[in-house]
Amino acid sequence: MLQMANYEFIRKQHFLLGKSIRQISRETGYSRQVIRKALTSTEIPVYQLSKPKPKPVIDFVKPIILEWLRQDEQAPPKQRHTAKRIYQRLVDEHGFTGGESTVRRYVRELRVSPPKAFVPLDFPPGRFAQFDWGEVTVHLQGKQVKVQVFCMRCTYSRKIFIKTFAHQKQEALLQGHVDAFEFFGAVPQVITYDNLTTAVKKVLEGKNREEQERFIQLRAHYLFESYFCDPGKGHQKGQVENLVQFAQRQFFTPVPSVSSLEELNQILLEKCISYENTTVPRSSLTVGEAFVQELPIMLPLPPRPLDCFRVVPVKSNTLSMIHIEKNAYSVPVSYASTQLACRVFAEKIEVYHGKSLIATHERCLEKGKEILQYDHYLDLLLIRPGAVLYARPLHQAGLPAIYQKFLDKCRNRPGGMKEFVRLLLLHREFDTSLVEEALGEAWQKGMFQYDAVRQLLLQRTLPEHRLPQLSLAEDSSVPRIQVKAPDLSQYNRLLQKRSVVH
Repeated sequence: MLQMANYEFIRKQHFLLGKSIRQISRETGYSRQVIRKALTSTEIPVYQLSKPKPKPVIDFVKPIILEWLRQDEQAPPKQRHTAKRIYQRLVDEHGFTGGESTVRRYVRELRVSPPKAFVPLDFPPGRFAQFDWGEVTVHLQGKQVKVQVFCMRCTYSRKIFIKTFAHQKQEALLQGHVDAFEFFGAVPQVITYDNLTTAVKKVLEGKNREEQERFIQLRAHYLFESYFCDPGKGHQKGQVENLVQFAQRQFFTPVPSVSSLEELNQILLEKCISYENTTVPRSSLTVGEAFVQELPIMLPLPPRPLDCFRVVPVKSNTLSMIHIEKNAYSVPVSYASTQLACRVFAEKIEVYHGKSLIATHERCLEKGKEILQYDHYLDLLLIRPGAVLYARPLHQAGLPAIYQKFLDKCRNRPGGMKEFVRLLLLHREFDTSLVEEALGEAWQKGMFQYDAVRQLLLQRTLPEHRLPQLSLAEDSSVPRIQVKAPDLSQYNRLLQKRSVVH
């Protein structure tokens, strides 16, 4: 192949010195065809093979490598072939005699990703929505924690719903859907998903999926259809993936500091509403205006929302506790050592004995904790008042200081500890704030007995127990009763008569 310098020499010989093609060919030895090409082109010459060079060693195993890489598409990412592992298998199983670098080079060529390109899509109103999870960091009660972000977007109007949960468990997935549908006021006809395990039990051939029972129940309740992306093809729901990134940058930057997820979700709800003023891409409509168009086409909400929980059979121990996800929750002592059922919601748990609800707790986000309600143990403490000072449920309760003041008074008199338990039981009859007010008033009046506090509560709550407040104003319609003052001088007269007799 001619070098560019040779091209230059030939062109100068012809165009500057006037030599013919035949003369240049005779003097240089180049063929006339090569000389003509140099005279008609100034492109840098590039050598091109008429056909690929044979590679007998690697060519023999190329189909095997291709098949292994094809099978890898269905395997977990951490269990796929590396180039080194392919080389080892070729040597062990097929007697490969080539070098490892040869295999690496071929695998690298196969794995070169094609340039990303996507087809512009349009979605009809009211038909489609997409769902995905995201993860962000927040400051929750002064601690830095990771929370899961439920994201759903209507693909025509771009209307969004975002809510945070402490986890991605099935009950959170279900509750997120229920809350999203309530926020939309309707249900999209088709929702697109990844192959998340809380919805998909098994990926079958093509688009077929064996779905989880509770997820099927969700679909049956709201009558929408589910569409699952191909494994590893998250771009098939690109709108919601973009929403996850948008929320991380716009809604969670800077890192929010909140006292509870409830507070954070209220902030997110306001942001979702504000987002309706955003203009829909390639449209003059806002998100809110576009959603008005698709709302009549969406599915109506059912008469009642789905209860989003999973049932876990449990048995309480002798300390009147059940264990759920490495945390202990209390139940009333009358149900100690009893077979029970626990309904686990995304944010709370409910404990049932048969059909009777016996306890409700806020779901604990940490592990290895005891969540105890002191009321569950009061009936037992009434029988064993000596345990009051050491009762862990009372220590955890964080009762107001007024209770400690009464405890200090009660512990120094006979039967006082039992009376203190009776004071705690008053909250079963009266509002907690009223009990605290009555205790404060009783303390100020120096009345430290259960009966006195109960009487003060009755005066606050029942009209028949209230004492009339008599007005002493001059124009009062209440009659005044005047009592004549006694004449005390008669006692002196009696004493005088007595002295005369003696």
